[in-house]
Amino acid sequence: MRLLKTDFLIIGSGIAGLAAALGLASVGKVTILTKKKADDCNSVLAQGGIAAAVGKTDSSQWHSEDTLRAGAGLSKRRPVRLLTDAAPQVIRSLSALGVRFDRDEAGELDLAMEGAHGQPRVLHHGDQTGAEIWRALHEEAERRSQIEIRAGIEVLELLVDRGRCVGVVAAEAQELVCCTGKAVILATGGCGNLFERTTNLPVSTGDGMALAWRAGAVLADMEFIQFHPTALAVGGQPHFLISEAVRGEGAALVNDQGERFMSGYHELADLASRDVVSRAIAAEQEKGRSVFLDATGIGAKFAARFPGIHEQLRLFAIDPVHDWIPVTPVAHFVMGGVKTDSFGRSSLARLWACGEAACTGVHGANRLASNSLLEGLVFGGRIGEGIKALPEHSWSDPDPDTLLSRVSRKRSFLPPKSLAAQDERAQRLREIMWRQVGIIRDAKNMIEALSELEKLGAATASDEYTLKNMLQVAGIITRAALARRESRGGHYRSDHPRAKASLATHHDQRSPAVGLGQSL
Repeated sequence: MRLLKTDFLIIGSGIAGLAAALGLASVGKVTILTKKKADDCNSVLAQGGIAAAVGKTDSSQWHSEDTLRAGAGLSKRRPVRLLTDAAPQVIRSLSALGVRFDRDEAGELDLAMEGAHGQPRVLHHGDQTGAEIWRALHEEAERRSQIEIRAGIEVLELLVDRGRCVGVVAAEAQELVCCTGKAVILATGGCGNLFERTTNLPVSTGDGMALAWRAGAVLADMEFIQFHPTALAVGGQPHFLISEAVRGEGAALVNDQGERFMSGYHELADLASRDVVSRAIAAEQEKGRSVFLDATGIGAKFAARFPGIHEQLRLFAIDPVHDWIPVTPVAHFVMGGVKTDSFGRSSLARLWACGEAACTGVHGANRLASNSLLEGLVFGGRIGEGIKALPEHSWSDPDPDTLLSRVSRKRSFLPPKSLAAQDERAQRLREIMWRQVGIIRDAKNMIEALSELEKLGAATASDEYTLKNMLQVAGIITRAALARRESRGGHYRSDHPRAKASLATHHDQRSPAVGLGQSL
């Protein structure tokens, strides 16, 4: 096993991880590990934009109120205000880095309207906002000599010594590596690939959450999965997202009978929150109806405003000026994750988390559209602030060579099998989660799902790390969903269809097992 030493170890190369790296580069060497290519992350898929109260008629207070409302009673006020108050400065900083936000004919920032927002406040770069922000951050990280990005490294386990996270065991080209650092930051993204239908890239298998779980860190609110209502209902995986901004520009949902049905489900109709729209579409599909997005009213402007979507539709011979766009709900985002404070600290000393892997309390039971990129930037950056404020003695370490020797003696790691070798069981897991722990849930289906997941787990080998991660996170989500006997935000139970005021609380989970690190 080879040894790799650094000051700050970041797992994940998306926007949140890059924001954390840039915040830490002034105080030490930063090493970013990513299991595929650096740009193989969901950040680059984010279409709609980034929310910020920069309009003349807007305010961070109103942005905060919309965020709290979307969170269905579970968004925490303090981190929400930190998020919305920081947003305008984030936009200024991104612009200074060269992010090219769209502007109107007068040269002002072009602000879009999205579901559950009370004001147009979504900045965008066409429909490729995430890719544009990621580009600027990545280029800045490449310019910093203190930051190293190492692609093609899969993290297998966190190392914990005397209750502190001191590094990871990873695999690089089938060679095992022990990586140590003063702090480990999980920026591994979400777990959308646990579901049969998802917008997420194949890398989104809940790795960071599983790693934290096995090390003994607390996870929170894992039952709250956001299903995006409008993904293209043709093609393969991942499903191509049709941005909520398309509805913000005036498109409407219709069924195959031509009915604009959303007004029958919610007073905000097509601009209702994502959970409401997803369930409405699922209800129409349950009636045997197909659902479409009618964007013909946008006309010729569609290609200019949504060039990436327009190009994708062309591949399937769909012309949005004349044709309805077939859509379906898909798994998109997890509101829960590794429980952190407002500086990204987890319950495990020296383990931090940011982005979709973390649960800061901002999103509550249902994320407000276009708050995810903002959250990754704000709270990824705050990790640097929190670490800089810690006294130097916080970083006392075991000798790395001694630690390496102890790891090697304690447990034998095997190079990981590729997910392709696990794919049949992984696909079965995705089917179970989509059909039994998906948009509409009930106790009977979830109990059956847990039984099926246990059977899959019994057939999982020790070197099938990705499948093991997927199974662990799937079980965590299902048990959390079973425990919440109400419907709230992204969690809907047909056997408990209403929200209960007494259950407007957060749900923490910690593994009962002792992690590898505690026994080093």
